[in-house]
Amino acid sequence: MENLIKLPLHPSVKFIKKNSQGLIALNKGVGVLSHPNRIKDQGRSLLDARYNPKDEVYFWEDESGNILKVWLLNRLDSPTSGVIILSQDEALSVKIKEAFHKHRIKKTYHAIVKGSPRLRSGIWCQKLNLNPYNKVKSDSLISAKTRYDVVRNSKKDLSISFLKLEPITGRTHQLRIHCSQNNIPIVGDQTYGDFKFNRSMKKNYGVERLLLHSSNIELNYNWSNKVVQFSAKAELPDSFNQLIV
Repeated sequence: MENLIKLPLHPSVKFIKKNSQGLIALNKGVGVLSHPNRIKDQGRSLLDARYNPKDEVYFWEDESGNILKVWLLNRLDSPTSGVIILSQDEALSVKIKEAFHKHRIKKTYHAIVKGSPRLRSGIWCQKLNLNPYNKVKSDSLISAKTRYDVVRNSKKDLSISFLKLEPITGRTHQLRIHCSQNNIPIVGDQTYGDFKFNRSMKKNYGVERLLLHSSNIELNYNWSNKVVQFSAKAELPDSFNQLIV
């Protein structure tokens, strides 16, 4: 595999690592789109490049006029920060997407929530609406599982706690909805959160973002008859560290 191509990264996106097969890990900043939904979204996206939604691939021209491509392998909501991965190799992208589909990839998130769960650790197994934007009850529900652990309760503010979250299934907005369903909404969540509490956190501590962060991804895959291990970690943002002391 050739050396890392020069990626047209958004200013709020940082390079983490790349392996010899061309698997790339980036640290996505808050407010950055995983991919543009419209042409005018390009400047707000992970890469300042054109995007083909059918093939889930970014593409652009280098200084010599060569077309360069990277395939998007997972997504994060725009208000969520942290690890996101891409591939320089199309065949590798197919293999990694298959691993995601079969839930063979371990993803670890951290969140700061209002309150604290009744038990310090456990698994939530609750159904979600297939359309997370539809607040009306419907029969189109799908099962979702999330493993959670209370890492610590904040000494700075007893009304919040710091959680580790591991999605066992991968549904849209799963972590945000599960926290809300269990009466511990994520601080700063403008869709499923406690809006009054969010305002008080902004007033008291200057919190202006969703406090959900993709901290780590771990996966194994077969390549050239060998098992390759890959992991990438994104350190917690300062906005988390200031509250969990």
